[in-house]
Amino acid sequence: MVKVGDFTVELVAADTKEAFKEHTAPDGQVYAEVEPDMDYFVSVKFDKGGVMTFIFVDGVDLGYHMDFKSPGKTSYGRWERIGGKQTMTALHFNKTRQEVGTTPDMLTGKVELKIHKMGEKYYEEPRDFVSRSLTADSTLGGKKCIKSTTSGSHSLDITPKGRTASSKIVNRRKGEHLHTITLNYCSALGLIYNKILPPPPDSDTDDDSVQVKRENSRRKRKRSTETSVSTVRVPPQGNIKAEKNSRVETVTVQQTYDLVDLTGDD
Repeated sequence: MVKVGDFTVELVAADTKEAFKEHTAPDGQVYAEVEPDMDYFVSVKFDKGGVMTFIFVDGVDLGYHMDFKSPGKTSYGRWERIGGKQTMTALHFNKTRQEVGTTPDMLTGKVELKIHKMGEKYYEEPRDFVSRSLTADSTLGGKKCIKSTTSGSHSLDITPKGRTASSKIVNRRKGEHLHTITLNYCSALGLIYNKILPPPPDSDTDDDSVQVKRENSRRKRKRSTETSVSTVRVPPQGNIKAEKNSRVETVTVQQTYDLVDLTGDD
């Protein structure tokens, strides 16, 4: 995880909530070692409240922010508000088409969390909102490059208790900037290209076996196939407990926050 002041950020698998293994480069940058074709959330922990956060993935602002009145922990992904119902869906690691001329930056993605003080509160009329889309465009990467998309299948119902389609939207002005936290991600091959891991003996960084061996070791973790169906209720200011229809997956979060879209923000 990357910790700056009172805030920590890490990438976690959407199914197991297990954090991806991380590596620190000589320059201090942190890289999460990830796999293609996996859903994930950006997990953030706050040891202080009174802040608002903005999430950027591969340079794209997802278009919403969260307001934290007290310390807590939450997961970021693709957020939408449709007819009063609020859903947080996992992001997805995709492999772009293979191209020649691979460079380290082509093999590396980036998640940024920008933290500001909470500004003045104001209200808006209810309206639907969907996070900006992410696509694994080949122009952003090269051979075996992993990029994020908003095509994840794991979702959480995070609709606050008592919220309806006609409820007013609580929003806040952006306050003073406090921190920007950056967490890079790439495959094992990307770690070798970035000179964070040495290449295996008697092989080069273009050998598919380099990627396959490391990815297979990650896929050994145990996964349940039991299905659970439950109802999630989230109080606007209190405990958040989210359970969803999938492979026995439960997320429990203790926090107080508001989700806000930015299309009408100054």
